Amino acid sequence: MAAPSLSWAAQADQSVGQPGAETVRRATAVAGQAGGGVHFANHGPGLGRRIAVTFDDGPTPGVTEKVLAALRERHLSATFFMIGQRVAAAPSLARHVREEGHEIGNHSYTHPQLGRLPAQQVVAQLQRTQEVIEQNTGFRPSWMRPPYGSFRPAQAPIAAQEGLGVVLWSVDTRDWARPGTERILGTVLSQTRPGSIVLMHDLHLQTAEVVGRVLDGLLERGFEFATISNLLGAPRIA
Repeated sequence: MAAPSLSWAAQADQSVGQPGAETVRRATAVAGQAGGGVHFANHGPGLGRRIAVTFDDGPTPGVTEKVLAALRERHLSATFFMIGQRVAAAPSLARHVREEGHEIGNHSYTHPQLGRLPAQQVVAQLQRTQEVIEQNTGFRPSWMRPPYGSFRPAQAPIAAQEGLGVVLWSVDTRDWARPGTERILGTVLSQTRPGSIVLMHDLHLQTAEVVGRVLDGLLERGFEFATISNLLGAPRIA
């Protein structure tokens, strides 16, 4: 499910630890609210024609390298939201992503629905991922993306204590379902607008096969590429 096109939010609810069944719909509802707490975002400010292309669920040997090659060929930057246990399994590949100049984000350690977990388990998921990414790449993420978009408003202080903003998306390719390269391409090119945050996955070869055409199509439409931090700035943590 694609998130609605809302740009900035912060969350004031300070209660944590109550498990729930929140989904992307619930998580994205936070966008547009204001108050103290952690910064939530699912869309950039729309200045000029800047966008952020993001990749979740890696690093994946045999796939991430192909995505990196397509970005390198076009001199473009992206953001990779990595799963901690995948970083631990392929540390040199995670390091290579950073060496290529891309931003790395926190995508939890084992990819659970964080909105269903009690506070101490969410803390462990985020902390362990922060540590393994920093140990293996020298970079400590400033942004996290909850798997499935599942992150309750009451969990915002958990992200804040790790210095993490929460970023969702506004263009969902659903490439994880392997709908075909033409469907992925059509979704991105028809839905991307200035400020869009595009969600893809460096998980399946189908995405790697089409990513060059996606990038070329966006370039032809005059879009400028930015990492999440370059598009949104530093997360606002109260």
